[in-house]
Amino acid sequence: MKIKIAIMSLLLAFQAHAYEADLTPQEAYEMQKNGEAIIVDVRTTLEFIYTGHGQGFINIPAYDWTYEPKSIETRVKSAEYEVKNEKVKNHTSTMKLYNAKEVINKNFSKQVMEAMKLSNVNKVILVCRSGPRSTAAADILAQQGITAYNLQDGFIYGWKGENLPWDGQ
Repeated sequence: MKIKIAIMSLLLAFQAHAYEADLTPQEAYEMQKNGEAIIVDVRTTLEFIYTGHGQGFINIPAYDWTYEPKSIETRVKSAEYEVKNEKVKNHTSTMKLYNAKEVINKNFSKQVMEAMKLSNVNKVILVCRSGPRSTAAADILAQQGITAYNLQDGFIYGWKGENLPWDGQ
């Protein structure tokens, strides 16, 4: 059984992606500068606004999150706990006051195609924080016949790591 699991894990690790390729940040930057492709940031709008974005990135979230507050009683008890213990809860504890729900952007592909048309390009480079979401988004677009690339290592570790232009400089 362990051998089967190991083999399946290896197969999944080497699973081919449908998109064209992973690009280095410099390759992506050059394609963008040369007008060959647009860069679409698939992170949530709040991530795009508050953690920064690269020069010329177009924010089209692949999905977003909604946070439905738990009962007012739960939130009051939490506040009273903080006052009584003279300690503010960290964000992990505070998140427990809400029911997080993922909301998929059903118009994602359509919006990306519209952005490509408006920019007069036939290639798109997807980026997220560190890579996994943009990889999934690139696969989705590629399966629909769109020439899609993934930005290697994402915005934080790739683009910013290479010191390319972003709103925090």
